[in-house]
Formats: sequence, C-alpha cells, structure tokens
Amino acid sequence: MQRSVLKYIPLLVATFLIGCSPSWSDGPYEIYWIDGEKALGFYLGDDAYIRRIDKPHHISANEMFVSVYACPEGACAYYYIDRIKDHKFADSSEFVFGPYTEKTFFQLEQKLKLPTLEQ
Repeated sequence: MQRSVLKYIPLLVATFLIGCSPSWSDGPYEIYWIDGEKALGFYLGDDAYIRRIDKPHHISANEMFVSVYACPEGACAYYYIDRIKDHKFADSSEFVFGPYTEKTFFQLEQKLKLPTLEQ
C-alpha cells in the first residue's frame, strides 16, 4: 500500500506547481492573484509584481504592445500597454492607455498594430 501511494507524489507535486503558476505570461507581464483578486502585473522576480491592470479577462501581446480586455471596478473596457515605454520604475500613466470602447479600440488596433484580442 505504501509503495503505491509514493508513486503518486510526483503527480501531486506537478499538479501543485501548475496550479501556482500564472495563467498567462509574456516577458515580464504575468497574471497574478492577491487576496483573491486577479491582476496583470510587471514581474520583478521573487514573487513581486507591479500592478498594471486589474481584473483582466482577455490578453494578447506582441513585441511592442499588450492588449487587454479588463473589468476593473465592475466596468469592462479595453486597454493597451506600450511595452517599449514600460519599465519597473515608470509610472503606469506613462504607458497604460485606456479605458476604450470596443469601437475605439478596434481603430487603435488598426492604427498602432496592437495585438488582436480573441474573445
């Protein structure tokens, strides 16, 4: 009996590690959870983040931008992050843009070549 239980330990460890990993990440950007709230943040290492956008639902990224559909404070809208301007010491008002309506965001997607959000 003991031997059969031991063979499941690696599976349990793998499941735990997958459950603790971010649900989306691209470069320094990751989804993380704090006090049950989901946020998109800039990962600093050692489990430290700088919050960028609260309650993201859909995210897409390319080399220059991160597109986000999020619902902070119960109001859903579209946002984008300028990856070129973003760094860990910058104020988010310098590179997080939004909220935008769907129509305006679609126009910005075309103009700026933002990554397309799949919903």
